[in-house]
Amino acid sequence: MKALSFSIQTKGLAAICFFLITACSHSNMKLAKNEPLPEIVKIHKSFLLAAKRVGLFNTGVYLENDDLYTILATGSIDMAPRGPLHIYTPEDGWPVMARIGKDGYAFQPIHRGYNSGTRNSYTNGELFIGYRTGQVDSGGNPLNPEFYLDDVGSFTVDVIVWKEENYVQIYDFFKGMHDRDPQNKAVVDALQYAENNKRYQIARAQVDKKVDETKKMIEELKEEKEQILTGSQADISTQTTASSTEPSTAKETINVLETKLSELMAKVAELDEMKIQLEAERKKTEQLSQALEEKEEREKDLLGQLSAGANTAPVIVVASPIDGLKIESRTVQLTGVTEDDTGIRQLNISINNKEIFPKDGRGIQAKTLELPIKYQFNERIRLDDGFNIITIRSVDADGLIAEKTVSITRIERRRNVWALVVGINEYQNVRNLKYAVNDAQAFYNLLVKQNQIPKENVIILTNKQASLRNLRRAMGTQLKKKAGKEDMVIIFFAGHGATEKDVTSPDGDGLEKYLLPADAELEDIYSSALPMREISHIFRRIKSERIIFIADSCYSGASGGRTINVSGIRSSLSDTFLDRIASGKGTVIITASGANEVSTESDEFKHGIFTYFLLEGLKGKADVDRDSLITVDELYRYVSDKVARASGQEQHPVKKGMVEGRFVFGVVR
Repeated sequence: MKALSFSIQTKGLAAICFFLITACSHSNMKLAKNEPLPEIVKIHKSFLLAAKRVGLFNTGVYLENDDLYTILATGSIDMAPRGPLHIYTPEDGWPVMARIGKDGYAFQPIHRGYNSGTRNSYTNGELFIGYRTGQVDSGGNPLNPEFYLDDVGSFTVDVIVWKEENYVQIYDFFKGMHDRDPQNKAVVDALQYAENNKRYQIARAQVDKKVDETKKMIEELKEEKEQILTGSQADISTQTTASSTEPSTAKETINVLETKLSELMAKVAELDEMKIQLEAERKKTEQLSQALEEKEEREKDLLGQLSAGANTAPVIVVASPIDGLKIESRTVQLTGVTEDDTGIRQLNISINNKEIFPKDGRGIQAKTLELPIKYQFNERIRLDDGFNIITIRSVDADGLIAEKTVSITRIERRRNVWALVVGINEYQNVRNLKYAVNDAQAFYNLLVKQNQIPKENVIILTNKQASLRNLRRAMGTQLKKKAGKEDMVIIFFAGHGATEKDVTSPDGDGLEKYLLPADAELEDIYSSALPMREISHIFRRIKSERIIFIADSCYSGASGGRTINVSGIRSSLSDTFLDRIASGKGTVIITASGANEVSTESDEFKHGIFTYFLLEGLKGKADVDRDSLITVDELYRYVSDKVARASGQEQHPVKKGMVEGRFVFGVVR
């Protein structure tokens, strides 16, 4: 009761609102007497945040982890001690402070230029609210309570906790409030934020519904087609919802629907990008607000130092990265130097207000009793998605402080990835293989589960499914239709290869090379297999400028391997042939071994040695720089070393072709 008594003496009835929140009539929400709140609102509390109130107080609002909530604030406080007239409003970005739980960290729920903020709770706990008129610690507790003594004014604050993240209903609620009070800046800001997210939610729901409907239609047509092919229902007539101008056969309709599905998935990617941009804008606003606040504090400190006749603060020079950089990588290397004539006492580096240096908490360790005049820093920094602010803070022997910030935006280019995975053990007219299907199935699982490529974007053909007709359709029709210029195409083939004498071959060896489908006939390879010159032509037809072809087959005619002669051994493509296939723009080929070499399968691995280490590399072992991204070059270096060692230097994988920029092939999660 002492605190209550003090508040009443200081500020009268306004101060009671700090403790009797539900009894306070101040609110930004214009609700009629006894008007019920809509179902979407779980909790709504209003109160007056009056001047002179030191620290954060408990609002009585309990937040569950990931609860969506909104804070609205209007009004102003004159912080008289800071000059003749220092009136601050919530939209100035830094007076209003919040914290979740007793031991949480303080943050700014209202950001510069706005009177409202909507976010998800980062933990469980009660919500604390207050304002600041000077420096505070990480929990929002003021370092100089005396600064609050002469403040005048108040903020009207509303806290709304939502039952669910349904921006259609949230928008309707704020629209009603705006119609009643169109001049309330907090309601205007909240309405605009809700409207942006409402558009996304409606569009995403519509596209998801169409995706589900299209998938269902494809599955139903495939079932009907299978029934017709097996003769179980010979008189079934194909039924579709297509108009008279659409294809009449089940097969053609499936192709049309699969094309439509790929277009819908591209739309999903666009909407997800829109969501990411909305979140990035919110995060950028928060971080810029924090940066501006810190800049104001630094300027005040500097003015104090100058008035006291202090020496010059340290100098900080950042060599890399450049300010304003936009990159796709998860990490960035920060290098630079700080220097001061009196010596560097302390150096701190943080990203988005999270300190990352010094790692051991001890700061700079001088080798002698004297502080170092110059200190070089070189740190690998992990970035958050979207906008990032790196802050370098240097303190000299006199206690003078210098800070430098570098802003970096991490962007994730959401390209569609399309893949064809083929593995054939069982041939109709050719000797069977042992582990080609294992290779294909494991590679498929890695693409779908680890790299999270949608299943509908990956075609897998094993054994009898991998007929010549299906291979041609998958590469020459489906991938051609689906893959756009910015997309990535992956083709993995594990199975037999073969050669045929052909004096017109441009490879200089008088041989044409083939991939052998499951129904290949050795007596008629020309008409029953897929010639590599056609593969080269297919690559040129596909619009994508990022194609990777991984071949685990034998074409050289050497004894053994995935040839038609001996089991358990694999041979390779000729280097000249690889150059010809990879000559198209943006095409990279990786094969199991070099010319005139054989590659072996392993009963221990249940895979070919090449494919085994290919998979191990993509699972993370090839990520040498630990940026969680595996490039084609990283992968090739890894498999080259491992396969050569495991084969006793008898097998050396080959890579041909190149693309512009870094070719990211895998993601480590």
